[in-house]
Amino acid sequence: MVGRRDGVAERLVVAAGIRLETLDISGIDVGSAGGVARATTQLTRATIAARRLLRRMRPDVVVGVGGYVSVPVVVAALAQRIPVVLLEQNAVPGRATRMLARRARVVAASFAETAAHLPHARVVHTGNPIRAELRAITPRPIGDRLRSILVTGGSQGARRLNRAIAGCMVDLLGGDPELRIVHQCGSLDLEGVQRAAAALPPHLAARYSVSAFFDDMAERIAQSDLVVMRAGGSSIAECSSLGRPMIVVPYPHAGGHQRHNAAPYVAAGAALLIDDAACTPERLGAEITALIDDPPRWRAMAAASAALGLPDATDSVVRLIVDAAGPARSQAA
Repeated sequence: MVGRRDGVAERLVVAAGIRLETLDISGIDVGSAGGVARATTQLTRATIAARRLLRRMRPDVVVGVGGYVSVPVVVAALAQRIPVVLLEQNAVPGRATRMLARRARVVAASFAETAAHLPHARVVHTGNPIRAELRAITPRPIGDRLRSILVTGGSQGARRLNRAIAGCMVDLLGGDPELRIVHQCGSLDLEGVQRAAAALPPHLAARYSVSAFFDDMAERIAQSDLVVMRAGGSSIAECSSLGRPMIVVPYPHAGGHQRHNAAPYVAAGAALLIDDAACTPERLGAEITALIDDPPRWRAMAAASAALGLPDATDSVVRLIVDAAGPARSQAA
């Protein structure tokens, strides 16, 4: 694995027991001439470092997963005629994928819609690779009504979601004695969310749990009846593979790409979408209450989510990588 120096990968990848190499590179502020110049210098240096790394490692194939960190490694691989496979997790590909796709052997796309944005590349709709621990889980069957909600803004949290659920959890928990809420809030808002939790009456506090981060998120998704979250490509894919209905609040920046991720799930009835600016405690509470009060609608959402899930996506991506590595590697695999 190659990641950004001082980035989150240094903790996650190393903790997973995977070797990590780092590059000194950061994102590009396209609105600043100084930022572009600084990024260009960084990219040049990082590409030179990536060339040295590849000469030392002699890989059979390089897999780029998007983002600015992958650019110098993929550029170095192409210069050395090493096969490249790109993974694109979002429906609308990012700048890095658009720039590199034409020269890659193949782009493994999480969404079928991605191919239309990369007309000069070979794009295969594989779905989003699913973590092994999640694939091994048998999700709790959907019951007769919604009783458990998971709220997550991802590993860093999402202030909009945190404030919305904190503002409606008293009404939700007070209105349904069987309802439970599990909340991953991220580290930045933990103190404020914990204060709100401490103000809950004891009989409600017993059914609300909060943490900055859960290491067993896969299991928590599988045990939930509804997931309230952003609309990242991997998050949606994981929920769908486990047949969980969703309320999604797409991240409003970065070109609005998360809204495109959510679109096929909303169209199929697997997810409800709330715009970020509209995600108030009142709106979120009303949408959740409507699903609690309408079990047939909630179960239909779960069925639609399961129908869109691609649990074999990991195997499909692996086959593309092995094929790109060459005939000898394909036969060995």
